[in-house]
Amino acid sequence: MTFIAVLADDLTSALDGAAPFAARGLSVRVVLRASAITPGSADVLAVDLDSRFLRPGVAQRRFHGAAQRLRSAALVYKTVDSTLRGNLGAEAQGALAGAGRQRAEVAPAFPAAGRTTEQGLQRVQGMPLEHTVFASDPRTPVTTSNVAERMHGLPPDCMRVHDAAHDHDLDAIVAAVGWQRPGVLWVGSPGLAAALARALPSMPVQDTQGRPAAAAGPLPATPAPRPCRRVLVVVGSLHPANQAQVDGLVHAGVPVIGLPPGTGSPFDPAPLAATVAQALARHPVVCLASPRMADAATGTPACAAPALQLAQVVARCAPHFDALVATGGDTARRTVDALRARSLDLLGEVEPGVPFGVLRLPARQIPFSTKAGGFGCADTLLRCVQRLQSLPTLSPQQRPTP
Repeated sequence: MTFIAVLADDLTSALDGAAPFAARGLSVRVVLRASAITPGSADVLAVDLDSRFLRPGVAQRRFHGAAQRLRSAALVYKTVDSTLRGNLGAEAQGALAGAGRQRAEVAPAFPAAGRTTEQGLQRVQGMPLEHTVFASDPRTPVTTSNVAERMHGLPPDCMRVHDAAHDHDLDAIVAAVGWQRPGVLWVGSPGLAAALARALPSMPVQDTQGRPAAAAGPLPATPAPRPCRRVLVVVGSLHPANQAQVDGLVHAGVPVIGLPPGTGSPFDPAPLAATVAQALARHPVVCLASPRMADAATGTPACAAPALQLAQVVARCAPHFDALVATGGDTARRTVDALRARSLDLLGEVEPGVPFGVLRLPARQIPFSTKAGGFGCADTLLRCVQRLQSLPTLSPQQRPTP
């Protein structure tokens, strides 16, 4: 049976919320819709409910339905964005009721990425959220750093908000509550997920019915797969941190191809896909970026990240790459949908909050990494590329190993 359930509102949150458990040796699978939930298919089952931009009531119903299907899990973890974007309260309320839990332990701090919670207020590098770039997010602006206010919709007597400025603070919260305490819904960002993973006992473990967690089992004997040779990096998030990371790729000699500014509908992805394919024939790594990322040096006016257009280009040039890096939750989700991905198997983290694993496509499996737009430092994308290049490409029958 599934030992840990992770419920997320976008793909990067599903991945970075589940990745710390892979480091403990648990099998981790991420599915892309509630209908694909199969309890027992992995020790840790995460689901991206793709609800960040939905109306609160719709998001709440999605979380309620998914949580119902995973209520036997020993630990139910509802991820939240560490900058409090999305339908936090409505989703937590749905997960709480669906999973049959009575109280939410809320700890959104992610100290490794500079996100802390102090006196109930969320800060980024010491600044309240309303004074950061997240206050002007083009789709989900955050105008208050008060965590309890952002959890609106969840009754106050059903939640407890925890302060944390360091990883050891999160460890202390988990120790005080008890990682497997009955009736608890854990609500947090990758920081709390990592603390929960550190607190887990050695396997084997059991679900709420006393049944053992799923065993990964031995790997079947298979021919040695060929190494990954061509990596496509897709940068859709407009967070300023991404520009420094794209600059790092450029410094390493990676060509950057930009979606034309002002791209609208109808959009023909074929010409740009042909350009990307030609670049991949000449370079082992190519970056496809939103206009702001590609044209910052020229001062070209920026537009909102065109996730759907980027995804269409990626799908058209899919035969020409064998590993993929995608930044930004919306861009990552539209991209894996365009590739008709079935699920993802997580292997670990490149660095805290930056997971990697294997993307299961209809005819093949490819190494994959993603991150939220604001995560990482100047060399993070380059490190993602290097990590994926160390992995083999796999046939549909082969199982991944770190």
